Amino acid sequence: MKLVRSAVFTILMIVWAVCVQAQNRSVSVTALGLPLKTVLGQLQEQSGYTIIYSDEVVLDSMTASVDAQRQPMSAVLNRILSPHGLFYTNRTGQLIVIGSTRLRDQIRDGQQPERELEGWVSDADEKPVPYASVTIMEQGRMLSGTAGENNGRFRILYAFEPGKRYSLQVSSVGYKTGLFTIVFSDTLKLQPLVLEKDKSTLNVVTVAAFRPLVERRADRFIVNVEGTPLADGNNALEVLQKAPGIWVDPDGAIKIQGNGSVTVMINDVVQRMSGSDLAEFLRTIRSENIKKIEVIANPPAEYEASGTGGIVHIILKKARDEGFTGQLTAVYKQQKGKPYLSAGISAQYKVRRFYFFGNGSLSKEEQVYYARTINSYKDNSTYDGITDRINNNRQFSYQGGVVYDISGKQSLSFQGGITGVDLLRNFKTGITLKDSTGKTVAGNSVTDWRRTPRLLTGTLNYSYKLDTLGSVFKILGDYMKGKKTENMQVASAYTDPLKDTLYRNRYPSNTAIYSGQADYLHYLTKVTRLQTGLKYVATERDNTITTEQMVNDVWVVNKNASNQFIYDENLLMGYAAMETSIKQTSVKLGLRAEETYMKGNNITSGQQFSRKYLNLFPSVFLLQQLNDQPVPASLSFSYSRRIRRPQFGDLNPFRLRIGDYSVMVGNPDLLPEYSDNYRLGYNFWKGYTLTLQYQRTNNIIAEFANPQEDGVIEYQTRNFKYRTSYGASLYAPVKITKWWTANVYSGLFYTAYVINDIQFAQTAFTLNTYQTFTLKRNFDAALATVYNSPYVVGNTRNATMFITDCSFGKKFFDNKLRLRLNFTDVFNTFREKSQTTYNGVKIDFYQKRPTRTIGISVNYLLNAGKKIKDKKIELSAEEEKSRI
Repeated sequence: MKLVRSAVFTILMIVWAVCVQAQNRSVSVTALGLPLKTVLGQLQEQSGYTIIYSDEVVLDSMTASVDAQRQPMSAVLNRILSPHGLFYTNRTGQLIVIGSTRLRDQIRDGQQPERELEGWVSDADEKPVPYASVTIMEQGRMLSGTAGENNGRFRILYAFEPGKRYSLQVSSVGYKTGLFTIVFSDTLKLQPLVLEKDKSTLNVVTVAAFRPLVERRADRFIVNVEGTPLADGNNALEVLQKAPGIWVDPDGAIKIQGNGSVTVMINDVVQRMSGSDLAEFLRTIRSENIKKIEVIANPPAEYEASGTGGIVHIILKKARDEGFTGQLTAVYKQQKGKPYLSAGISAQYKVRRFYFFGNGSLSKEEQVYYARTINSYKDNSTYDGITDRINNNRQFSYQGGVVYDISGKQSLSFQGGITGVDLLRNFKTGITLKDSTGKTVAGNSVTDWRRTPRLLTGTLNYSYKLDTLGSVFKILGDYMKGKKTENMQVASAYTDPLKDTLYRNRYPSNTAIYSGQADYLHYLTKVTRLQTGLKYVATERDNTITTEQMVNDVWVVNKNASNQFIYDENLLMGYAAMETSIKQTSVKLGLRAEETYMKGNNITSGQQFSRKYLNLFPSVFLLQQLNDQPVPASLSFSYSRRIRRPQFGDLNPFRLRIGDYSVMVGNPDLLPEYSDNYRLGYNFWKGYTLTLQYQRTNNIIAEFANPQEDGVIEYQTRNFKYRTSYGASLYAPVKITKWWTANVYSGLFYTAYVINDIQFAQTAFTLNTYQTFTLKRNFDAALATVYNSPYVVGNTRNATMFITDCSFGKKFFDNKLRLRLNFTDVFNTFREKSQTTYNGVKIDFYQKRPTRTIGISVNYLLNAGKKIKDKKIELSAEEEKSRI
């Protein structure tokens, strides 16, 4: 075998003996997780170079991920070759040859120990030549090689013999090849290696490697938003609704393939809000700012264990240009006589070691709903309420930050922001009450409800790169301040004056979260890495509820329905994980420990409680590649244990009246729920994926509708025995024609809840299709359909849901201006219908939102500067914010 490798290497040496004639060629490449050979083939076809390599050097299993816009071909080659231990050299006749440092090292076994040679490549103006290819030659035979850095520096490890003469052949696309002679010694100091520019040039070449809408990984799948019709005219919640494998219910709750509640992250920051607040926040994020979405059903140990349904990670776009860059967006939608308006701007500025960035957005929305609720009680009495609901919402969000590169290895960054939402809601309900004898009472109720949450965040982040493999040490510090005011007034008048009511509620809350985190990632080899980290989070929350009733034209506090609740929580977390690959098998093992200490104090009643518990969360990921095809078949298995802690507000022992026949009740006795998640995946033919899954969740947290004797429905979050869910899903990326692609996701899941020894179960089917049509002259179209059969949540059964959206887009001015016409819910079929049953009481609910809309979005890109690499600021306060 060693002789065969030597023969292969010798053949490569002979080919590389040809002289070089370089040309200045910039290329634009977009490729994520594609076979390396495929990307090299695209580069060869469209750039005019001939690229040669041995199959023993470039393996079928190697993949490439790169997003480069108008960068030198040398930079692109180094970015896709270096992670695999490969390098290139270019020769006369527009020939590029790829070599392997691994084969070089194996051939050199038994020779002298390696010595290091460092140098710098520049042009005649003493400016660095980035990404130069440096080759060690001896009598026309190549011995070793490397690729330089962006600053022109290079470093070669080779078994140099002191006193021996060597030739250094230096080349870069756009320069003439230089040949320099050296005599090696341990004290050798190389003078700058100066290359002469080649006068011949070639126009920019665009290489558009195919990037699928959905990409699969061992522990996640990725939905690519940037560059697709999804990127224009939608908000983040609408993008998630169209993403395969994700289900978004009408209230904005998000699930992955039928599992429990998910944790939502944005640029590595977990969004710590209640379900309704999170949905409103996601509606303020424009799809134009989203790069991709990672869907992680079984998160590994480096992620917090919160969220029994997994993690949805939204990754926003990042600037790459030096100087000033920016983006302007505007959206208008018309929905049932009421408009939706949104505008935003993002900007970045890079100067020397400083990078400044910021963004802001504003939106305004008015909506008119129709809803009806019918309660049927055991004594044959009924409640029938028909509601007209008007929403008048305003949202704003401002973010800004700065990154300072201390050195090439160290950086310090700060990011801060404020987000606010003003939700003004008016409910007008006509009520008909019928008692057990058939007597009828009619009435009207008017509710004015205003919510104004505000969130202030600040993050300090220090990172230190330990080596070129990717080893890194990071320290993060977070501060978060949340403040929410909420006021509600209810006035009701009935034909029976004894039932008339007039009351108001005020329930402000203040939350502060302090977080510190340290993470260490160390690569033992290029395929083996260790991770470990510690994190501490302290949470303080003050929540007050005041209920007042009108007595003799004076507002009087109802002390039995008012309280002040203070909650403190401390979390100490640590994890360790190891990941490696052995031939075609990848393994990742992790263990996470989280200790929770919580204390609650009802100031009004004097009631106090505290809890302390320590939990371990193991995780296992296995991936077996089954062949060496360009898109290899693979078999994967994953297991993880997860936790879902109660929302802060649910622990408050309050009783809040939100309607004449609806009451919210807190529960300080709530305990966390735990889930064990198993997944088996088979990736086959052209990216098709079949997944089998099973989840068992104990001590589930769910809202429970409990009827009272006076006809009032009491809603309280409680713990119940368990929930089981299992099923299968199939994802199929279908290339119908060159211009028509369909992404199809279908799933069949069985879910069962056991509540007070009563089982509520349902088998549900879901189908999600997203079809894109790429037409001529920068014109495209998209068609999205989402269907969900009846499904069960707790003791509530939900009816079938179906929605169809379509859009048409056009690009102008070299793609800087993008216009898109959007039609949502074309057939106006999206509505909410559910039935809740318990202890002889039945609650039928129906609601129709203004989902059929027509709108237009405008997006304009601003660009002035050279390409840079953007910085990503990570935040540490994670799971706690989502529970505010």
